[in-house]
Amino acid sequence: MNHYQIVKEVIDDWDPIHLLRYTSEDEYDPEISRIVSRLPTASVEKLAEVIHEVFRKMFSRSRVPSINDCYPSALKIWGKIYNNKYPNLKKRY
Repeated sequence: MNHYQIVKEVIDDWDPIHLLRYTSEDEYDPEISRIVSRLPTASVEKLAEVIHEVFRKMFSRSRVPSINDCYPSALKIWGKIYNNKYPNLKKRY
């Protein structure tokens, strides 16, 4: 699965603005493209910031999820992309 597909799966599943029940499945495609083009390799926290910033720029501020609300999706994306790429980075419990 490529990065776009991974981000799309996570963002669409999250549906941060609650639009997918009313619109087409490509509703978040512009935001997803922007997130993919800015995928950080630094940290999950940076990815959450990117997601928050993209949605803040694309939607009215009153509808945008908080940075804390972006973190779980960032963690899912990070895990699907980077833990598979670098299996030694997985946490061991």
